Amino acid sequence: MKYSDSCIGFSTLPMGYESMQFHDNTDKTGFTVDWFTFSSRRIDTSGLPDAMPPLFENPLAGDDNNIGENLNFKYPVLYPSGKSRLNEAVLLLHGLNERSWAKYFPWAQRISGELNRPVILFPISFHMNRSPREWSNPRAMMLLLKQTRLKDKTNTSASFANLALSLRLSENPLRFFSSGSQSLGDLTQLIRQVSDGGHKLFEKGTRIDIFAYSIGAFLAQILLLNQVDQLLSDSRLFMFCGGAAFNKMNGVSKLIMDEEAFARLRYYYIRQFERLARSHGSISSLSQHFPGIQAFLAMLDASRLKQWRRERFDAARDRIAALALSKDRIIPALAIRDMVQPVKTEILDFTYPYSHENPFPLFANGNVVVDQAFDSVFNRACAFLR
Repeated sequence: MKYSDSCIGFSTLPMGYESMQFHDNTDKTGFTVDWFTFSSRRIDTSGLPDAMPPLFENPLAGDDNNIGENLNFKYPVLYPSGKSRLNEAVLLLHGLNERSWAKYFPWAQRISGELNRPVILFPISFHMNRSPREWSNPRAMMLLLKQTRLKDKTNTSASFANLALSLRLSENPLRFFSSGSQSLGDLTQLIRQVSDGGHKLFEKGTRIDIFAYSIGAFLAQILLLNQVDQLLSDSRLFMFCGGAAFNKMNGVSKLIMDEEAFARLRYYYIRQFERLARSHGSISSLSQHFPGIQAFLAMLDASRLKQWRRERFDAARDRIAALALSKDRIIPALAIRDMVQPVKTEILDFTYPYSHENPFPLFANGNVVVDQAFDSVFNRACAFLR
């Protein structure tokens, strides 16, 4: 089935369904999507370094542990219908500031169909259906945008789509680490559940490989560097448009975050975070509460913990692949290549206008070249994950 056709089919799927079967009308291959409940642990910020003082009163401020959508939610698993032995899976990790799975269902369908495996689409903390509905409500966010960001003419990238994330990170940049730490714990819990046979869809000993896009690749790298209980010792990781150090990323986009938010985020993590973290105790003592903190520090800047990071990437070099796009301005291709050495990075370019946020846009006058580009990416991904 063509990517463009798949997008049309998936764009009509409701977000609230529990289980749905659908069929590819081209080749009659059927897929099932089941949704599973998940309960996340509350965020423990005790022992974390101090955040920067807020510059403004945030209308979305409050205790993140009171956001029930982030603690109890559902995640979808897509798999070939009728498949009875589920002992392998692919975990798909999405990008920053995503609110809908519609973009990713065609990706999951391609991976699942090619590999004949289920694909687990797991939401990062405060993303997708783990955030309040009003954060992605255009009318509510547009009104709030006029009351906040549009008063500052320097925030040229402010939009209703990136407002919630921009306000929250500007007010408290520490949320980037605390929510990432929560996501790391959630993924570790999920992988352990699947591996131990505690998930009703999977057999005990199921192996999980990872397809990670954008900031999902950043999270996946931390997951592999951390290697809790060696849960992913045999797993493969394919990174698409991701893998660079944080200080080489540019998160400014109308679909991600505005200038003020990214400037605050960058200043805090490049200039303050490690110093403040060490002032609260040694990194080894902090890692007892936040297991991924050393891996996080190693991913902030390519020059930090370089030997420690490269030894681990070198040990897994045959199980990691990176694919970058040459015109990606959010996570540049050369920055990915520099960070993941000695892992091989392949760089592609497409013949049509694309962006990091939308590598496979749909055009009214035809989508042949987009379908070809989609094939070029996912043929490589599936060949590596096979």
